[in-house]
Amino acid sequence: MRAAYLQSSASFFAILELDNNRELAGLLGLDLTLPDNLDLLDIVNEKLLVLSKEVTGVIFDPIYTFKFLAKKDQNTGAILRLEQDKENLPDSMPLLFPNFSLEEVSNNYALAKLELNYHPEETKVIEKHQLLAEIREYSKILNIDFLLKLKIYDPSKFDLQKKAETEFNFEENQLTAVQELRSLTDLIAVQNPPNPLAVATIISELDIPCLIMADEQDTYDSFKEKFRMAMENGAAGYCLGSVLWKEISSYRNSDQTLDLLGIQKYIDTTVRDRLMELNRIASESLAK
Repeated sequence: MRAAYLQSSASFFAILELDNNRELAGLLGLDLTLPDNLDLLDIVNEKLLVLSKEVTGVIFDPIYTFKFLAKKDQNTGAILRLEQDKENLPDSMPLLFPNFSLEEVSNNYALAKLELNYHPEETKVIEKHQLLAEIREYSKILNIDFLLKLKIYDPSKFDLQKKAETEFNFEENQLTAVQELRSLTDLIAVQNPPNPLAVATIISELDIPCLIMADEQDTYDSFKEKFRMAMENGAAGYCLGSVLWKEISSYRNSDQTLDLLGIQKYIDTTVRDRLMELNRIASESLAK
């Protein structure tokens, strides 16, 4: 599948993440080694999949949500995750699924997606460039496009020597990373640049669509304002998951079991309204 198929009629991208299941399980308080907890995760994911009618693409993972791919809205595109949903140090290479390849992505008429933690001066720069180049080259052979979720990290949090050498500058490092990796992907998602000039500068460096994703500390309201600013300065849409449903963990019965009816109502009203609001912001920004 080509990225162009993920654009709305108003020409923005609206990507829903249903591939961060370790994070979702943590929000719900589920132990995924227990079969009944896996069943509950499936129930919640199916409820979230109803939102596929409000977006242009959904990201699935090969372990927990691939089984629901056929149940998405028929007008919504599919994206398949390449990296394993496991805790991994940012300066390490992403762990790919050993038995899930780009051929599987192609066979399911989907795009490929990789989330990459990156810093321009890290020790794994060459290896990460090589990995992206291999994915991009093979995806082109298979006639599918590739989405890169680019997450900039601070090396000083993991290497005391780095902390002594230089002060972390997110804006500068993000721009450098975009410049270095822009030729290795067809669609890129970045953390919210800190100001309008930073957004405009990044967009000016790209000839591919640039999507905005949330940071861990974002609430929906804080992300919404950053997204509005990004769209007004050239961004092409969003790539979002848990920031849309951060309050989901509060829906519990008196015995602390999950209130599935409450979760369903929350998804059908609050979460759905949030997606519709972001879509309206994107449409209005592109219409100006």
